[in-house]
Order: sequence, then structure tokens, then C-alpha cells
Amino acid sequence: MIRATCVRPQKFRPVSRLLLDLLLMGSLLPLSLWAANNSPQDLLDAGRIDDAIHLLTPQATGNSAAAYNYLGRAYFALDDWDDAARNCERAAQLDPKNAIFQLWLGRSYGEKASVASAFSAYSLARKTVAAFTIAHKLDSENMAIARDLAEYYATAPSIVGGGSDKALALANELAAQHPSDAAWVRAMVASDQGQYAQAEEQYAQSIRASHEAASTFLDFARYLRGQKRWDRFQQILDLAIKSAHIQPADRYDIAELLLRTNRNLPEAAKQMRAYIHSGHTEEAAPAFRAHFLLGEILLKSGDSTQAVAEYRASLALASGYRPAADALHRMGQR
Repeated sequence: MIRATCVRPQKFRPVSRLLLDLLLMGSLLPLSLWAANNSPQDLLDAGRIDDAIHLLTPQATGNSAAAYNYLGRAYFALDDWDDAARNCERAAQLDPKNAIFQLWLGRSYGEKASVASAFSAYSLARKTVAAFTIAHKLDSENMAIARDLAEYYATAPSIVGGGSDKALALANELAAQHPSDAAWVRAMVASDQGQYAQAEEQYAQSIRASHEAASTFLDFARYLRGQKRWDRFQQILDLAIKSAHIQPADRYDIAELLLRTNRNLPEAAKQMRAYIHSGHTEEAAPAFRAHFLLGEILLKSGDSTQAVAEYRASLALASGYRPAADALHRMGQR
């Protein structure tokens, strides 16, 4: 099965994000509805998916490409790949030269491919790389696009457009301005080729070039998880936690990694709570999913009462999020 992993998007913040959203949406709504924290991007960053869908659905008609794109991203957050792809397709059809629309189209196709039949996955994977490639040609300076394309090249087989040669060529393109990202790409290629010592050196180089940003330690930790090198995994994760360059969403990633590996659950809960209360939640680390994951951590820790509270907090933001609803159902709370 082909899976195009979604990396956390880089932030593209003009002086006024609200002004940008108004321009993108063509001022389709009365200004009174565009109050602070009510723009589509703000709602997605806050994890308020129900509010985002309620706001955007009436606008995703006609020629509003931005409304379709934002609505597709709301469904993407809910793991509703069909509705995500359908809306992102419409956005890209209406404005094919918008790199961000192509990026989200590729991401939607990639996730849809991950759950599709083998025959459908092949077609969707080809569509994924096509969208990423178009996006990169339209905006070669956008690192969210470059990283998604590089990860696809490094991990997908050549029959669906992947290939280490393509990944390394992209790494060379990035090296001058983004040496940390270039080293990360080379590390993925080395790992895929079984050159584990070289992969580890490239991850170390990526960390050095980033001035020890927590996100680069986390890239290395994910690799070590795949290698089942648990002691080293924990050491690197501890360095991420202690990094002087840790962002709020890095704490989300740390907590999720600890949960998935069933390690140090108290620290996982601490990190996820810190993220939720940071005031800087992001679209790619949705607040509703953070509440759900905190519920999972607490349930594993034996605190079912607080777990239920977190599951309900998740559904309060995104009532269509099935994992939280299913968790409550299993606990006899719905």
C-alpha cells in the first residue's frame, strides 16, 4: 500500500492572516462573520472543525476555490479522505496554478491511496506525485511542498513515480538554502537502501544544521522507532524535549510518539497538555485530535474518568471524529 505521509505544513503568515483569508475567499461573507478567530485558517488552527465546516459548506459552491480548499482540509483533519479529495480536486480545478491547492490535493490523494484497494491505490499514488510535482514547480521555495515531494520520492517505488535518484536530486536542490532538510532527505534514502550507518550520520547532520531543533530530533526518533532501537530512541526523544528550539506542535509529536510506543505515559500526558494549553495549536496537529490522544494516554494510565472528559472535549470541537466517538462507545459513555 502506498502512503504519502503528511508532514506538518510550514506557516505562511502575512502581516494579517485575516486579510489574506478575506482576499482568498473573495469577501464572500459579511465582514461581521469574519471576526477574530473566525477565519477558515484560524478555525483549522484551533481545531474547531465543526465550526469550519459550518462556515465553509455554504461557500463551497460556484467558483470559490479557496472555500473548497479549506473545506477539503477540514475533512482531511477528520480522516475523511473521500470528501477531502473531492473538495481539494474542485479547488485545484478552479485555480490550477495555486501551489497550496495542489499540495493539499496531493495529500488527500496520498491518504486515500493508503486505504484503497491495490488497483485504486496505484492510480491514486500516481495522482499524488503528480500534484506534489506541480505544486513544487509552482512554488519551489515552499518547504512544506518540497518535504512532501521528497518523502514521496524517497519512500515510494519507482512504478508509482518514486525513486532514490529523484529524492537525491531534490536534496541537492535544497542543500544550499535548506541544509537540514537536504540531510533529512538523504537520511531517508540511505535508510530505504539499507545503509543504516549513513542514514544515522545524515540525521545527525540534519540536527546540527538546524541548530538542534526539536523537530529534527523527532525525525531521527521516528527512524529509530522503525529500527526498534529503543534505548537510543528514548535518548533522542529526551533531547527533543530539552531542545532550546522546541515548538508547541513538537510537544504534540513527542506525546504521540510516547503513546504509540507505550513509553513514559506521564511525560506524554505532560507534553500533550502543554500543547493543548499553549495557545498555539496548529492545523496539522489538530486540537481535537490532541484531546483524543490525551484521552488515550490517560486511559492507558488507568484514569478512565479524565479520559472520558478528553474524548468529549475532542467531540465538542469535531463531532464527526469517529475515533473519539468509538472510544466513548466502548466505555459505555455514548
